Formats: sequence, structure tokens, C-alpha cells
Amino acid sequence: MPRRTATRICPPLLLLVPLLMVFGGCTLIDQRTFAPEPDMPAPTLIAGAALPENRVPLVTIRYETASPAYQGPLNAAVKAAESQRPNLEYDVVAIIPRVRTPDAQAAQINAGQTDAAEIMRAIVMTGIQDNRVRLFARIDPKAETREVRVYVR
Repeated sequence: MPRRTATRICPPLLLLVPLLMVFGGCTLIDQRTFAPEPDMPAPTLIAGAALPENRVPLVTIRYETASPAYQGPLNAAVKAAESQRPNLEYDVVAIIPRVRTPDAQAAQINAGQTDAAEIMRAIVMTGIQDNRVRLFARIDPKAETREVRVYVR
């Protein structure tokens, strides 16, 4: 009788051994299975306007008054830049001061975006194609008033 019990127990154990050998080298599926080393985003995907500005602006328009007179100086600067290097591209950056309340900050952001869009339209009106002009907005804690800076690249 002891032999019969051993034969009844042994076949299931014998089947278990090959299964353990087959699946012993397996690992669980996780993030490392599909992307062992995650790709870094391309440098062009990092917003340039979020970084500190080291460039010198072609024009700075300060909104200390409701409607600053910028049209003449902006047109002259764009035409001078285009005469030196045709087909330049322009970055129009709204600089927005930091304010205390969220509602006031939202109002400043909206006004800054409107200012930048207005400057972009003025640049396009000088004959520059709109695909050569990019819009940005940045909150600057050091800024005392809203302004729009136009950079060339």
C-alpha cells in the first residue's frame, strides 16, 4: 500500500517540476518591460518662454498706459530687422507681473495675452507671414507692469 500512495502523489509533482522550470525564468510585466529606459523629451518640447530670457528684445512695449503708442517704433524695428536678415522669425512674449490674488492674476494673464496677440497682428500687418510669429506669455515676479517683448530668431 505505501507504494500506491507514492505513485498517486508523484505524478502531480512530476508535472509541477517542468512547469517550474519553464516559468522560473519569467518576470512580471511592468514599466520596465516595454520601456526599460524612458525617453527624455526633445529639447524643442520644453517651452522656451518658461526659461529666463538671455536675448535682447528687438522692441519692448510697456503697458503703463492703456494704449501705448507702439505702432511707429514697432514697424520701424521690424522693417530694419528684415532688411538685415530677411525671413526672420519673431517671438512675441507677454511679460506679466505677479499679483497677490488669483482673480487679479487671471485678469493680468488675460490682458497680457490680448496685448501679445495685438502686437502679433501689428507685425503681420507689416507684411510678415503669421507662421513666422510665435506667441508666449510668462509671469515675471520682477516685472512692475505688463509689457510685450519682441525677439528675433
